[in-house]
Amino acid sequence: MPDATSPDRSSFRRQFPVLRLFDAAAIALSPASVAIASVASVLIYISWWLVGYQIPFTRSAYSLSDSTERWLQTIGSIPKPEFLTYETVLRPWTSVTYPGILILESSSSWNERFAGLVLLLLAIGIWSLAGTILCRRSATLFVGKDESTVRSAIQYCLVRYPASVAAPLIPLFTALLIGLMIAGIGFVGRLPLLGSLWLLIASPVVMIFGFAIAFLLLVTAIGWPLMVASVATDDCDSFGGLSRAYSGLTGRPWHVLVYGLISLLIGIVLISMTKLLIATAFFCTMSSIGFGSGEEQAQSSLLSPLTILSHIILSGVGVSFFWSASTAIYLLLRLEVDRVPLDRLALDDNARPARDPLPVVGIPATDAWKQSNGQAPPESN
Repeated sequence: MPDATSPDRSSFRRQFPVLRLFDAAAIALSPASVAIASVASVLIYISWWLVGYQIPFTRSAYSLSDSTERWLQTIGSIPKPEFLTYETVLRPWTSVTYPGILILESSSSWNERFAGLVLLLLAIGIWSLAGTILCRRSATLFVGKDESTVRSAIQYCLVRYPASVAAPLIPLFTALLIGLMIAGIGFVGRLPLLGSLWLLIASPVVMIFGFAIAFLLLVTAIGWPLMVASVATDDCDSFGGLSRAYSGLTGRPWHVLVYGLISLLIGIVLISMTKLLIATAFFCTMSSIGFGSGEEQAQSSLLSPLTILSHIILSGVGVSFFWSASTAIYLLLRLEVDRVPLDRLALDDNARPARDPLPVVGIPATDAWKQSNGQAPPESN
C-alpha cells in the first residue's frame, strides 16, 4: 500500500499537464504505430525516387539546382548506421516544407516548381492518412482507451481522410490566389510609361498582400500537424481543424514554442536511444552472421539490406513520435484555449450509440399502424 504522505501521481500530472509530453515517447514505441509510420516513410521514399528519377518532366529539374541536388543526395542515398536525430524526428514536417521552399525559390525553374508541387501534394496525401491514424492511435492511448484497436483507428480515419487533406490545402490555395492577384498587379508594371508609377502606387497594397501570404504560409507550416491531430481527436471537418489549429497558434504562440522545443528534446533522446539499440543489434547480427558465413560474405549479402531495414525502423520510431507529440501538443492547447479536458475524445464510429429514428407523424404514421396492426390507430381524446 503506498504511503499516505506520498503525492498522488495523477493529481500531480493534472497540476502540470505539460508532463503529458513525456508520455509521447512511450506511446510512440507502440509496435503498431511504428509499423504504420514505417510504411508511410517507405511510401515517402518511393515518391521521392519516382519524382527524382522516373517522371520525365520532373527528372531534369534536379540537375538545375545545387540545393535540390544536395537534398536529393541526402534523402536518396543508402543510409549508414550513423543517423541524424532531428531530421528523423521532423521527417514528416521536412518532407512537406522542403518542396514548398523549392516552389517559392525565385531561382527555381518551372520544372523544379512542378517537381516541388508533386512532392508537396504526395507528402500531404501520405502524411494526412498516416498522421491521422497515428494521432488517433496516440489520442486513445493518452486517454487510457487501450481497448481501441488499430483497426478501429484506421476505419475512423479513412472516413475523415478528406478533411485531413483539405485542412492544409485551404490556406495554401488562398495564398496562391493572393499571389496571383499580386502577379496581376505586377503585370501592369510591364507598361513602358506608367509601369513604374503604377508599382509605386500599388506598393502598399502589394505589401499587405505579401504579409497575408506570409501569415498563411507560416501558420500553415507550423500548424499543419495540429490540423491533422484535431481531425483525429475531435471529429471535425477541414474548416474545423483549420480554425482549431489557428486558434491554438495565435492564442498561445509561446506555449506552442515551448511545447515544440520540449518535444524536440524528448524526440532527440528517444531517437538516440533507439539508434544505440539498432546499432548494437546491427553489430551483433553482422558479427554473428560473419562468424558463420564469413565476414566477406556477410558484408556483401547483408550490409545493405540490414542498413536499409535499420533506417526504416528508426524512421518509423521518429515519425511515430512526431505525430504522438503533435497529438499531445494539440490536447494541451485545447485545454488552455477551449478548456476541454485532456481525456475528452470523439468516440469511434462503432462505439457510438445508435440514434433512434425520428417519429413519423400524420398520414404516413397512420399507414404504418395499419400495416403492422391491421386496423386504424385509436383516436386520442
